[in-house]
Amino acid sequence: MEPTILNFDPKKYKFREWACESLGVTCLEHIHEIERIKTLNRSPTTNQLSQYFPEIEDSYRSFVLELLGDMVSGISSYQSPPSFRFHYCGRSSSVFHRDRDFGVEDGRINVWVPLTSVWGENSLWLESDIGAKNYKPIVLKLGQALIFDGVNLGHGSMINTTDSTRVSFDFRFLPGLGPAMATSY
Repeated sequence: MEPTILNFDPKKYKFREWACESLGVTCLEHIHEIERIKTLNRSPTTNQLSQYFPEIEDSYRSFVLELLGDMVSGISSYQSPPSFRFHYCGRSSSVFHRDRDFGVEDGRINVWVPLTSVWGENSLWLESDIGAKNYKPIVLKLGQALIFDGVNLGHGSMINTTDSTRVSFDFRFLPGLGPAMATSY
């Protein structure tokens, strides 16, 4: 599968509004300035947003099934809850990897949904072809998601040298005949 940008209506899927409300902020891009937020969200997969996921679970399920189901002719299973990630201004980077390096089976597809605009060093970097290692940043705005073969394509994040923190979530799904089952992957 070629990496694909999916457009969606952020007024229907109010993930950003939910994140702001859950974190008690008005601007996600500047949460690196709030010590209580940084303290609560040190782990990329266990963080403050995870505890509020039940509030948007129905909207998330709708997002997965309505937007992705038609695109791939059905979904057999999908990750729920997704992984929420904070890529703070001036901090952190992830190891460039392929998900298969961590035991993820072939056939699963990654979906990456930033809740902030992303570009350059605050974005996800993705190689163009399997094994090319020619990583380039993905440029997306609110209302866009990236669908890609993270099992086989290398991806990761650089140290965020921008003045904008990235907040995003990502998940994997397995195309196929349903009904779609939510799993923890």
